[in-house]
Amino acid sequence: MKYTLLITLLFGFTMLQAENFDQQLNDKLDETLKAYVEGISPGMAVGIVQDGDIVYQNFLGYSNLEHKVKIDENTRFNIASNGKQYTALAILKLLGEGKLNLDDDIRKHLPDLYKNINEKITISNLLTHSSGIRDVYDLWALKGKTWWKLFVDNKDALELIQSQKDLNFKPGSEYLYSNSNYILLTEIIKQVSGEKFSSFSAKLFEALAMNQTTFLTNYMAVIPDKARPYGNWNGWREYPAITEVHGDGALFSTLGDQLQWEKIVQTKKSEYISQSLLDQSQQTLPNVSIANYGYGLMFGTYNGLKYAYHDGNTGAYNATFLRFPEAKLSVVVLSNNGNIPTNYLAKQIANLTLNLKTEKLVFPAGPEKIDDLENISDVVGNYKTDGGTIIKIVEKDGSLYREIYQRDPVKLINERGNLFHYETNEDLKIAFTEDEGGQWQFTIYLASQAPNVGVRLPSNQLNDTYKKSLDGRFYNDETDTEILIEFLENHTYAVTKNGRERKGELILKDFLRMNSYEIKVHRDADDIVDGLVVNNRRIQNVVFQKDN
Repeated sequence: MKYTLLITLLFGFTMLQAENFDQQLNDKLDETLKAYVEGISPGMAVGIVQDGDIVYQNFLGYSNLEHKVKIDENTRFNIASNGKQYTALAILKLLGEGKLNLDDDIRKHLPDLYKNINEKITISNLLTHSSGIRDVYDLWALKGKTWWKLFVDNKDALELIQSQKDLNFKPGSEYLYSNSNYILLTEIIKQVSGEKFSSFSAKLFEALAMNQTTFLTNYMAVIPDKARPYGNWNGWREYPAITEVHGDGALFSTLGDQLQWEKIVQTKKSEYISQSLLDQSQQTLPNVSIANYGYGLMFGTYNGLKYAYHDGNTGAYNATFLRFPEAKLSVVVLSNNGNIPTNYLAKQIANLTLNLKTEKLVFPAGPEKIDDLENISDVVGNYKTDGGTIIKIVEKDGSLYREIYQRDPVKLINERGNLFHYETNEDLKIAFTEDEGGQWQFTIYLASQAPNVGVRLPSNQLNDTYKKSLDGRFYNDETDTEILIEFLENHTYAVTKNGRERKGELILKDFLRMNSYEIKVHRDADDIVDGLVVNNRRIQNVVFQKDN
């Protein structure tokens, strides 16, 4: 195969760009994909665009298991959040027509939002997930609702957002991915253009010659050649959904249409979108501090190459696109199989296509020194890692176990002194150390990843009188959600959220954890409990007032 030297990378490897896709490379790509699809199972559609041409396509598996319909060039997948780039493109189109500005306060177009927030919330903030606006899906979860079981649409999402009085953080000060941002963009497009977002976007796709691409606005709508979504739970099961929320996702498209867009992005040729707007759509936004997210695109570096990308995941639909501007190469993977890791697979394809040769980074596989550990009970407790994950070390029947929320407990096997390995992976090791001040910490080692340090949180030397003082009913009127807290024993509480009881644990004084929720107790000037502040993933600082 003939190659052209493209660039010598600082990390000590050379990347070669393929001029032609010969049979040997095609066979390697085919073989890589086949490993993910076996027998009668859901599958995927994969394509590559290089130098403005489609150079590879493959279709594997079934779009409908019930009727044994194979995936082909007409199969439409839900590409989920990968649809955000088109919502952003619609905003750019209106920007090019002079109908809005990126620094417009969103309340210029949606005046019913956040009337008590003085800070400016701009369209740029929405595009870059720096608005601080809470994610509607996590808000529904706070209410005790599972989004894909709800008959909800953009109007319902807008009403829930309108009920919010506060933000996760000051607009423009941080980045936190929130689907609410792109749902609100659809409403702004509607207000500015004077037509429904579904109609506006339909014209956009038609003008781009993407005639098999459409946002889902009615979950009962018939979408020709739609791939059904499947997950493997003791056999293939179809993943249901009755929601109609769109703009943040819910975009159905074919591989051909997605490759058509990649061709436009690479060649910068479109009769509908100017070259300047196409250029702008592939960059970060001007005059903002957010460098990792732009117009529906994430930005990063892979094997020394700058690239733009996005992942779309909803139910059992998975989708990924990777764009390497320097190599003029795009990889697209669309799947209706919840078990296919499309991002990892897309990177495998990029490695093969660009013949990326990397020096694998090797990290310490264990500590330089093994210390004594007199009593394993000394290290029991809650630890918080640099990334914010709380890991609990518990003792059961004379052995240590690692516990993390929503993961199975793992037994730690002692090798020597303070060094243990995971029962499920002998290469994954954990060492406990104590500093001069008596502070315990652990370090997790694996040769393929950087060491991960966790510091033990202070133990709760709190009496039952204090623990019972946290009991009460707490209410948040933004989401019409009630939380009841009742002390049980030790550090355990019954936490009932809108009628659904879960176990909570007192981690620190005035700090509880219930599943993935962090619950901070708020006290008044007299040190009396008067409320809660609740955080969970994409919703932060949700205030609950205590009933007197």
